Amino acid sequence: MGGQNSPLRESRLRLGLTQGQVAELLATSQANVSAYERGRLSPGRLVNERIDAFTALESDSVYARYSASTIPALAAQIRTDLAEGRSESDMLRAVIQASDDFARLSDPADRAFFLTESSPTGSRRWDALIAGLAVHLCRVGQMKTAPMWTTDPSFTLHDIWFVDSDAPTMRAQLMQQAIPSMRARGVIVSRRNLESV
Repeated sequence: MGGQNSPLRESRLRLGLTQGQVAELLATSQANVSAYERGRLSPGRLVNERIDAFTALESDSVYARYSASTIPALAAQIRTDLAEGRSESDMLRAVIQASDDFARLSDPADRAFFLTESSPTGSRRWDALIAGLAVHLCRVGQMKTAPMWTTDPSFTLHDIWFVDSDAPTMRAQLMQQAIPSMRARGVIVSRRNLESV
């Protein structure tokens, strides 16, 4: 299934993307993309699902002309940021960028690719936020359903997490302003926290 006739390679070339760009979108390495294309390595379930969604993209996909993110790429960025000890504010910037990128997508195939399941970030809190974000973006985008992976009970926190807020006096107000799909998962982020500045 690999080699010159690899669906992954054909789709990558059709969209005019490098192996490195595709690797970032799929949240894997360029070496893995090369090995998948040559048939020397079989992807695991999550990456295989991402590849299937990638190969469904049309030639006129936003991904062919703009470096949009994906939920798996966002989770990979958060995983890296956590390892580097970045602040919640810094990590929220990546979430805002992903939200902005999703707003550019209207084609169902583009949206399905964006919303593919991510690998864990290493933080239950951020995994819950990402699942809530996916549901929120589906609602804002007036999609009929959110991806099934967002219903996993492990994406609900036992304690409430006030993201990027150390002000106890503001918590009641933050609870009211919280994005419903995130609040349902114990993650308190207001809509203004996801707005570009």
